[in-house]
Amino acid sequence: MSLHLPTRSGYSLRRRLLGFLLMPLLALLGISIITDYTEGMHVANRAYDHALFSTALAVAARLDSNEDENDIDLTAQAEAVLRTDVADKVYFAVTRSNGGLIAGDKQLATKATPAYEGNPSYHFDILGGLPVRVATYRYRPLAGWSSDATIIVAETTHKRETAANRIMITTLWTDLLLIATSLVVVFFGIRYAMIPLDALCEGIRQREPEDLSPVNESSAPSEIRPLLSAINRLMSNLRDAGAAQQAFISSAAHQLRTPLAGLQTQLELIAENLSGETQARVEIVKKSAARLAHLTKQMLALARSSVDANPVVEMQGVALTDLLESAASDFLDTALQKNIDLGFEAEPAHVQGSGWMLRELLANLIDNALRYTPEGGHVTVRCGTDTKGQPYLEVEDNGPGIPEAAREKVFKRFTRLEEQSTEGSGLGLSIVKEVAKLHHAKVELRTGAGNCGLIVAIHFSTLSGLQRASHLSG
Repeated sequence: MSLHLPTRSGYSLRRRLLGFLLMPLLALLGISIITDYTEGMHVANRAYDHALFSTALAVAARLDSNEDENDIDLTAQAEAVLRTDVADKVYFAVTRSNGGLIAGDKQLATKATPAYEGNPSYHFDILGGLPVRVATYRYRPLAGWSSDATIIVAETTHKRETAANRIMITTLWTDLLLIATSLVVVFFGIRYAMIPLDALCEGIRQREPEDLSPVNESSAPSEIRPLLSAINRLMSNLRDAGAAQQAFISSAAHQLRTPLAGLQTQLELIAENLSGETQARVEIVKKSAARLAHLTKQMLALARSSVDANPVVEMQGVALTDLLESAASDFLDTALQKNIDLGFEAEPAHVQGSGWMLRELLANLIDNALRYTPEGGHVTVRCGTDTKGQPYLEVEDNGPGIPEAAREKVFKRFTRLEEQSTEGSGLGLSIVKEVAKLHHAKVELRTGAGNCGLIVAIHFSTLSGLQRASHLSG
């Protein structure tokens, strides 16, 4: 069985939780309104029924017996007072046990409740098209009376409904305030509870793409630890895949370098024993083999130094002066062959980085400079710290340089400028860019001294290097 989660945009656990809480709260509010109105009406009925019974007693106090006939002593003023009510209309009727009307409203005489329902007894009815509350009271004050008297008093229900509505409204506002307070408390409670998750998400969001170190599960809420475990397993698989890719690239570099070097050596031996047109053709093949060897080396170097192929890079302290010394021994012969003055200006500087990658970066910078600097020119390699205390590498030449409009384009792979006559792979600066990216360094291209040539400067951030090293070690 598969679990299908909502895919709509803006899906939020906070809103879902609040929505699930709001629905039962609204249901409870509806039940509360019905219950409060019923209870309010019950309380109002009890209070006003008592007042209605008091009116019936006042009428009963006016009854007397006269010559075997029951009568009522009720003046017009007394009846007016009896019927006076600000909100409701009041009706009354007094009847004999045989149903005869002694006084009051004739239409009310038929509204008396049966004797078995109690004394007094109450019920709702309709009188003159209006809802009324009717109280029935059976009364025999003296033994000499010929028959019992039934007193029926009724009033419309405006006061009762008003009282019940007030009770309901008061309770409704209380319930609404309670619901609103509950939602606010729940909202901020959820927000507070989600702080660790938000912090974890922010930490993952700020990670560099190549940082595949495990996510710390110890401080995470228990509900998301299974998710973090799955993420860490994915990270581990990616690290293993990157390591396998690096192992393959390293093996391929070794396997390709040997036959290509052998091919170049054999071509040189063949060329020594040839002459004429055949020798010229072999020289062309030699150049092609040299270009192939250089291109293969550059492509493998680019593959090894790319961010995708290096999800985890072991960072350590690297002395830039050592890099310059190693480069001097590697490129002095090439510089002498082209009659180029290759100079080194080394000042103490250290960075956190990968030694072999930084050597590859510097080698590509010097190789590019030597390729595009004409014979008799000069190339200067520098290292040190700038005024901000940040280490840098710098290679300067007096070659043709790179126009400012094309300086962003040259970092793309296999990009060569049309005006460059020297053969190259177009990968040197791409490798430099990838290695700099892995080391959180900035690559800067600017015009050399005397408004000619090119300076390629690599500015390292010591803080970034240390932060990356701590991420990867954790």
